Amino acid sequence: MSKSRIVGAVIAVFVVIYAALSATVVKEGQEATLTGEVAFDPTTVATKFWEEKSAEYFEANAVDLAQLLTEANGDFSSVAAKYGHYSMGDQGELSFIVKGTGTVDSVKNKLRSGYIAFTLDGNLTDVKTRLQIGPVYKGSAVRDSISLISYKDYKNQIEWAEVSVAFHNLITKEILSQIDMNTLEGKKIEFIGCFTVARADLLQITPVKLSVK
Repeated sequence: MSKSRIVGAVIAVFVVIYAALSATVVKEGQEATLTGEVAFDPTTVATKFWEEKSAEYFEANAVDLAQLLTEANGDFSSVAAKYGHYSMGDQGELSFIVKGTGTVDSVKNKLRSGYIAFTLDGNLTDVKTRLQIGPVYKGSAVRDSISLISYKDYKNQIEWAEVSVAFHNLITKEILSQIDMNTLEGKKIEFIGCFTVARADLLQITPVKLSVK
C-alpha cells in the first residue's frame, strides 16, 4: 500500500471515531429537547378546548334542531350562512351545531358505529335522527363545527384527522360512558351535538352534551 493510501486510511479512521464520539444520542420521545420542536399531541389540543371552552362554545352556537329542519326544508345549504360551519373556511363539508329533546326509539350499542335512534320533539319533517355513540364515529362534525380551530394550524391532514379522533375519544369518556345504554330505550333525552350534512333524510349527530330525563 502506498504512503498516501495509508495516510488516507488513517484520516478516515479518525473521522469515524470523531463522529462517533461527537454524536448525540436522543432517547425516543425526547427529540424536542434537541430540536426545540414540540411533538404534536392531539389529545392535548382536544382536552384544552374541551375543558376551557367547549360548554360555552356549543351552548352559544347551537340552533334548535326542529327549527333548523323546518327552515332548511330539505336544503341545508340554504341555511348555511345563518347556522352552518364549513370544514375549510367557506368551503368543504357543511356541519351544524344543534340542540333538542326527544324520545329514544332504539339503541344500537353492539355495532362498531353504534347509535341511538330517537324521535325529535317538534320535528315536522320526515328526517330521521340518530345520535352516534361509537366506538367508531362517522365523519368529523365536532371538529369541523369549531370555528376556533382551523386545518391551517396543522402540518398535514394526518394531524388534522387525529384531532377529530381525540374529540371522539373525549366524548366517549366524558359523556357516553356515564349513560346506561341498556336502559335508555323509551326514555326522554336532551342533547347538544354536531352533524355533517350527508343525507337529506338522515342526520347522524355526534353528541357533545347528553342527559336522560
